Amino acid sequence: EITEAGDTIRAERVRYQREDRIGEARGAVRLTDGQVVLEAPFARYFSREEVTIFEEGVTYRDSTSVLTARWARYVSVENRAEFAREVTLTQSDLTLFADSILHARETEESRAWGRIAADHLNESDSVRTLMLADSLYRNASRDSIRVAGNARLLRLDPVGPDTLVLRATFVDLPQPGMLRAQDSVVVAAAAYAFRADSLDSEQTEAGDTRSRLFGSPSTWVQDTQVVAQRMTMMDGSPADTLRAAGEVFVATPDTLSGRINQLSGQALLAIMESDSLRSLEIREQARAILFMESEEEGATVGFSGSGDGLRFHFRGGELDNVTFYTGVEGTYYAEDMLDQLSNLRGFIFSPDNKPDRHRLTEDFWKTWSDRTEGGESTASDPCHQAC
Repeated sequence: EITEAGDTIRAERVRYQREDRIGEARGAVRLTDGQVVLEAPFARYFSREEVTIFEEGVTYRDSTSVLTARWARYVSVENRAEFAREVTLTQSDLTLFADSILHARETEESRAWGRIAADHLNESDSVRTLMLADSLYRNASRDSIRVAGNARLLRLDPVGPDTLVLRATFVDLPQPGMLRAQDSVVVAAAAYAFRADSLDSEQTEAGDTRSRLFGSPSTWVQDTQVVAQRMTMMDGSPADTLRAAGEVFVATPDTLSGRINQLSGQALLAIMESDSLRSLEIREQARAILFMESEEEGATVGFSGSGDGLRFHFRGGELDNVTFYTGVEGTYYAEDMLDQLSNLRGFIFSPDNKPDRHRLTEDFWKTWSDRTEGGESTASDPCHQAC
């Protein structure tokens, strides 16, 4: 047993060099100051620096955290521990795998680097968020997490079957129910997918999720693409809603003619139910180019028009009817004149840019398995089934 400055080391064998004040302990080593316990097969204690090195594996425990690693350095005077090589951090709502972790007991902060894989449980609604990244910061006292460097998130909601996948350079979870993402944000869910420069999402008091998109975002609802300067997505019950403002452009394929129906305006409201687009309304300087089947069987005609507003109704994901209201002006084009019909100003339709939810989920799960192999992750089976 070695006792000094509040630290006590017990082991089966101890060797202490009095001149250098360095101790070596082997066999069932246990270091504690009364609040922290470290257990390992071998430890080297530097008395002058109040530092202990563990080179053959270690388990660390304090009031909030358990860490295991193949190597660790514990600084007693600072209540700080550094872990490296196959590190696992376990807290009441978090399991974290990393190449290295710096853990501060007094502030309940942890910083992790390299091959991050984390499983976080929101205890208020049982939503689990799996995270992959190059670095992670965790403040357990505030229940906040920040990940950076090729950050990827997969959200598992126990209430419904939906699995949401998110990718960005930086993702911040400042408190339960809130999420902020920046730089090349990509999100794919069952009902929609989008790309944006930044995302700000929070849970409302009613339990719905409001997500604001910035930086000329593009959203896809099935085959319909919406582009605008800013958007707000509301995930709720019984329907989801999408609001867009500023240079709104909507493109949706016409299945009969293979051409692209187009809408533009300054404000948009879209309603989605059961992962399907039900209605779409566009207002303020509304313009449209539409293609439809004429009374002559097999013939396609076009319509170019404008008005104060227009409303699309969908049935089974297909456009069912269109309604214009007030100030309507338009021109019909026979089938042999469709080539004279020019695209609306600001035309954009890029179906190849739509995030592929299946591929994103498969890639996420493959990387997750690689990073947690050999670890006891409670997320493995549920994630694999959901994916």
